[in-house]
Amino acid sequence: MDLLGGYPFDLDDFDPEADVITSEVVLPNVGAADRSVARRASLQILYELDTTDHEMVDVLAAHMAERPEAYAVRQIIRRIVGGVMANIEGIDAILQQYAPEWPIDQVAVVDRNILRLAVYEHLLQKRETPIPVLINEAVHLAQLFGADNAHSFVHGVLGAITAESKQNFEIAVNEVDKV
Repeated sequence: MDLLGGYPFDLDDFDPEADVITSEVVLPNVGAADRSVARRASLQILYELDTTDHEMVDVLAAHMAERPEAYAVRQIIRRIVGGVMANIEGIDAILQQYAPEWPIDQVAVVDRNILRLAVYEHLLQKRETPIPVLINEAVHLAQLFGADNAHSFVHGVLGAITAESKQNFEIAVNEVDKV
């Protein structure tokens, strides 16, 4: 096999004098595994922001410099972290409503930020992620990073939020059908 021009493949009928090879950059679709990586990284960033006085811009820049993730994953991380931080008071109010026996500032930092991330993705982002995926991802993060029973707490709070939001959606749909 003759590797013309240093190409690692055989170029049949290639005439270097007359033929030109061009390339096209194709951006990959962001898959489910990429979103999981983005959620994990976002949780780590949210944790740092919650436990320090660091600026969001600086924390994002430091984490991005350390990560080999693709550009698309970085965009998801920025969107999640920015969205949670921009809506943190509203998200915390929602969490307090569904876990009234646990003041939000007394919930473990990891659990609190897992819940914030999931509530943001479920209720506030424009892209719709299926509810079972959100709950599964949040429970998995709680199993990885939370205390022994953190996954049960996260599952219970998110189950209550998603059940009520689904019920509100069904009520709204039924009212539109009546018109």
